[in-house]
Amino acid sequence: MAFGILDDHKLDNVPGTGLLSDKTSNQMTAEEARGLKRGAGKHSHIVLIPQPSDDPRDPLNWPRWKKEACFWTIVFTTTVSDALWSIARPAYVQLSKEFHVSIDEVASSFSSNLLGFAAFTLVQNPFAIKYGHRVVYIVSSLLLGFWFMSIACGLSFVAVFFFAPETTYKRNSVVESTKHSDVQIHNNDSHRHGVESLSPATYLSQLKIYNGTFSNESVFKIFLQPLPFVLSPMTLFALICYCIPTSLLALVSQCASTIFTIEYGFNTVQIGLTSLTGVVGIALAMLVTGPFNDWVIIQMSRRNRGIYEPEYRLVFMHSMVIAVLAYAGWAIGNDRHMPWIGAAACMTMLYLSVFISWSPPFTYLIDTHGTNAAHIIVLLKCAKNILSYGATFFANRVILAHGVKATLLVFAACHAACWLASVVMYVFGKRVRSFVARHPRLFGGDLPERDLPQSKSKQ
Repeated sequence: MAFGILDDHKLDNVPGTGLLSDKTSNQMTAEEARGLKRGAGKHSHIVLIPQPSDDPRDPLNWPRWKKEACFWTIVFTTTVSDALWSIARPAYVQLSKEFHVSIDEVASSFSSNLLGFAAFTLVQNPFAIKYGHRVVYIVSSLLLGFWFMSIACGLSFVAVFFFAPETTYKRNSVVESTKHSDVQIHNNDSHRHGVESLSPATYLSQLKIYNGTFSNESVFKIFLQPLPFVLSPMTLFALICYCIPTSLLALVSQCASTIFTIEYGFNTVQIGLTSLTGVVGIALAMLVTGPFNDWVIIQMSRRNRGIYEPEYRLVFMHSMVIAVLAYAGWAIGNDRHMPWIGAAACMTMLYLSVFISWSPPFTYLIDTHGTNAAHIIVLLKCAKNILSYGATFFANRVILAHGVKATLLVFAACHAACWLASVVMYVFGKRVRSFVARHPRLFGGDLPERDLPQSKSKQ
């Protein structure tokens, strides 16, 4: 049992568990691990997962500047999208008075695009899998520009066109088995890029919008693929630990106009400035997760004889405790006439907590379900948007009826329950991964029966 994670007694090789560092590992010899690629410099002992191919067109082999340019282009585009559709939130109370309607009617009207987000998430995923991500990025940024017709949206489209090349790539699958010094390398015959593509792609060739197909399955069949994963325990876990916390944070943002008008008499401009708490909280979250995320995983793997367990990623979900304290502190402070700066500090803590803890469920899904994790993420994004939209019909009315304190205490209790769920998954996660691997037909066929690790009882 490593760091409180219960061992599995059904399978010798649980999918997701693998060699991360060979510096302290006794699981394989240097000769056996010679074929595995590692990081560079001070990370030269870290085994890369997934393994990059020998093709320079493989996105994992791109130069650092190219990866950064693509990443920050997508970040800028999604930030512009989120900022533009939520820009009216501070004026909900003012708009309700001007048009003589309830605050919830205003909120639900401005949040109707959440239904569009939910529907488009289900539609764009099959096309991204079939035709690649670049065509989806370009169409999305183009539609964003037509919708808002702003300079920022125009810049987003230009940046996506020039700095977001196709990232979909089929590489040889490398499967590392760390039990009993056994390393297995399987070559995928469907590798799209052969030996002839070992020369780097030119910049102009990467500006192509259409890059062929990346799947032999029909778009409709890909559209139906997420359905079996509804039964996966990982889906339920991510639904609890991602959808609920992010939906609660969205509700706080939706209700900020009501809260700060009732408690502090803020006008629209002052309410809008409270949104800066999100910028500060997210910036602090990036400072925490950036340097420490990989470092914590590497250190834990070293102390586990170089063996990586996906549950290590869930350590950062303890940051959910910060949100529990923020909700509870805001509720108690509000009852004792806490100044507005205290409420702003609590909102900053909420953003800090949620943006540290929202990514571990996704990476955990990838470690468990591999490429099929994309289907589960689609379901989660769709569910989150539907939950957030549904709550706009009554959230502000609940605050007006039961008060800010009671509402925030309920939010604190919900967040505490999500944190406890992450603790349970951390302890029992390896056994859950084993259960998923031993029932491939039930969970979308993640592992063919011929590739299913043999149980210990048969050896």
